[in-house]
Amino acid sequence: MSTPGTGKTMTWGAARSGTLLDREEWALTNAARTFDYLDYGKDSWSQDRHTAVKMAEASPGLAGQMLVHRKARECVVDAVCRSFSQVIDLGCGLPAMRRAPHERGRALWGSRARTIYVDHDLAALAAVRAWWEHPAQVRGYNVRVLDLDLRFPENLASALGEHLDLSVPVGVLSTLTLDHLQDEELAGLVEALAARLAPGSGWGITHLSGMTGAAEVYTEQAQEQGADTRLVAREADGLRKVFEAAGWSRWRGLSPREPGGGEPPIAALTTLDASAQPDRPVRVAQPERSDRTVLPVRPAPSTGAD
Repeated sequence: MSTPGTGKTMTWGAARSGTLLDREEWALTNAARTFDYLDYGKDSWSQDRHTAVKMAEASPGLAGQMLVHRKARECVVDAVCRSFSQVIDLGCGLPAMRRAPHERGRALWGSRARTIYVDHDLAALAAVRAWWEHPAQVRGYNVRVLDLDLRFPENLASALGEHLDLSVPVGVLSTLTLDHLQDEELAGLVEALAARLAPGSGWGITHLSGMTGAAEVYTEQAQEQGADTRLVAREADGLRKVFEAAGWSRWRGLSPREPGGGEPPIAALTTLDASAQPDRPVRVAQPERSDRTVLPVRPAPSTGAD
């Protein structure tokens, strides 16, 4: 499988079956495991690998986007953690061998750092709690993992207020998460957080660009198995309009490009404008002398932009 515009060939291993009546064959396609495999991770099952290979066949540019996504995700996470001491990671998925947002926040903000991981996949929740929440809490870090479905944003907005100070701006992360929400679900989530978070809050986003074939394959495979998941293809302009309609302005593209590579994934930073809540007073946190001041969201250096 070749990435458009390059001479490199990148392949994912073929889907495999065990020699026994493999229990993993009974599993439904799972978003966290499928994208872990597409991101060259190790925590996929055979059904997920089978779906991932079909997705790559339907959209040959997927391999290149996933490679570039690693760099894009790092830029987005760094920018959000640098600007906000309180960070919400929506659809955190399976832990990967990369520095986690709460570790970055702790290095930047010390004891003021708070990180909330959100997912509703049981495997992801178990792994994140074991890898991140428990070790972090043992060290005295303020880290929580919440079992919440982003398709019900009212529950999310209520739960966040129990763990974060929402009277001051916070940072939101959604890396390859919004791809799994239908248009009306995405709009509901964006509007609910705009109504609940303080003006000046920032949202760091990564999302596949296009990949219509891969989205159709993933959704078809999931529906055939009866799995409650889907993948939605979007372009940057359409995604930006959803955020702007809810008051998330100052969209800043941040999609690194590989020389000679194909279309990069969508990566962007956006800020909640005060006009989204005209009657709400804006309070800026007063940091201690040893802490950093909350800064406006700004993109990290990159090799290119949308």
